Amino acid sequence: MINAHSLNQDYLSWLNANTSFEQINTETVRIDSPFTDADNDEIVMYAIQTTSNTLRLTDDGWTLDNLAARGVTFTHSSHRQKLLHHQLIAYGVRLDNDALIVETELRHFAEAKHRLLQAILFINDMFILAPAKSPHVFLEDVAHFLTQNNIRTNQNMAYVGESGLIHKFDFSIPGIDQIPAKLIKVLSGANNPLIAKATLADIEQTRPITPGPSEFYVFLNDWGKEQPKTINPDILSLFRLNGITPLLFSQRNEYLATLTQ
Repeated sequence: MINAHSLNQDYLSWLNANTSFEQINTETVRIDSPFTDADNDEIVMYAIQTTSNTLRLTDDGWTLDNLAARGVTFTHSSHRQKLLHHQLIAYGVRLDNDALIVETELRHFAEAKHRLLQAILFINDMFILAPAKSPHVFLEDVAHFLTQNNIRTNQNMAYVGESGLIHKFDFSIPGIDQIPAKLIKVLSGANNPLIAKATLADIEQTRPITPGPSEFYVFLNDWGKEQPKTINPDILSLFRLNGITPLLFSQRNEYLATLTQ
């Protein structure tokens, strides 16, 4: 049987082995991650030394520039802009002239890099598949479904995992006594195997440190224009074999009993 701990360790080893660091100048290091965007380009970050003990980590504006090239823009007063800022706050990331930035002490570099990478992945996943002219995104579709069915949740719950890195969940349904809490992640790009593996690693890092019994769920966007999209069965198996329940949004009403019990 597949082993969750081994998969988690394999993922972290793969992440370390496939992340490269290049010295650009005395104050700047380029960080190439193994994750790619919708154009299959690697996600790149930069670490810039600001004082002897502090760094600025940034995507140098790449994330929003890439979205703009696909017709997804963020005007100052738009709903998308407000949603973007809300999510950046949850990751501890700020926006400066379209660049995503995290300021950190050197000793917290790994945690800060993880937060910036997770924010970049989440923003790409949240907005890239949303129709350019539509104000809403899949995350809001899930939020509306939960609210419409009187399922009370906390949003953007963060946990410090065993590795010391922060792992964010989009929704959390509190548990009572022996009723387990339900921690939920949302994937718009449901067939992206790299993001699926990153989601599994987040959950496996969080599972041992949750206070009390917990169950883990992933909402997958299988909405199509005329009929539901087919989700890669390997991704569904990856979650199920590791005690994570995949929830297909097209079948969301079938999960009401599970989410409310």
